[in-house]
Amino acid sequence: MDARTELVGLKPKNKEMVFDLVRELGFDVSDWIATARNPAKIRANPKYCYDWSFVEPGKIAIFNLWHDVMGVEDNKIVYRANFRQNAEFHRLNGGKQQWITRGLKLDRDAADAARDDLPVRVIVVDGKRRATEDANSESSQVSGRQLDASPWHVQLYDASTGDFVLARGTAQSNFVDQFDELEIEAHVSRKSGRNFKFSRNPVVRRSVLTRSAGRCEYCNSYGFKTISGPLYLETHHIIPLSEGGADATSNVIAICPNDHRKAHFADDAPTMRNTMLALVAQKILR
Repeated sequence: MDARTELVGLKPKNKEMVFDLVRELGFDVSDWIATARNPAKIRANPKYCYDWSFVEPGKIAIFNLWHDVMGVEDNKIVYRANFRQNAEFHRLNGGKQQWITRGLKLDRDAADAARDDLPVRVIVVDGKRRATEDANSESSQVSGRQLDASPWHVQLYDASTGDFVLARGTAQSNFVDQFDELEIEAHVSRKSGRNFKFSRNPVVRRSVLTRSAGRCEYCNSYGFKTISGPLYLETHHIIPLSEGGADATSNVIAICPNDHRKAHFADDAPTMRNTMLALVAQKILR
């Protein structure tokens, strides 16, 4: 089906409750229930019902997205936003605190979904949307709310700017590294001179490539575009596995081929190692 036709069909026909939808998706609502002041009005628990994003670490990310903000690019339904930028606008222009808090939470949840490569589900929202560029606009009025049956995925999250793109459908990676190039499957194993095997978790590689948003995390230059489309960078264990380094996102960096060679062979490689560890730690703390 044409993506534009699909987008029209996504417009909500019902107004369902957020509580019911997130519970249907398997999100843990035990705290939502436990903190409800009135057991008869669990769905209206203000601690959760006004949130527009929900993340259960390692399991799922759920976003409420406005239907009229969705668009079509390359015959895919996408949603572009910068929640951090909007929160900052309202902070500087006297916007409501709840808008600032909500925007920052959306940005944190977007970062978590991208970093951990979480499955994403979308609750499509329709109604009278507030003017996000106007700090004095009236609050939004939701008239329709419905779960999209299709999964979504993070197409882009730029940690340096907050730019965020969700795309409808299962993920097709926008980034590849040297192991994709060599078509090494699942956990990649290499033998050292002492016949030790070191496994590389593909989930870690994918998470680091997504975190990079296509830019070398050392020099900040974009990777080159491959003939099949994705941007190419190389993943590098900052502290080598042979030295006891962890196969974890905190010890893996996405870098351009030139910096990768330098990290192994340049005379200032030890200094590069320290810098890389600091850069990755800074990203993880955001």
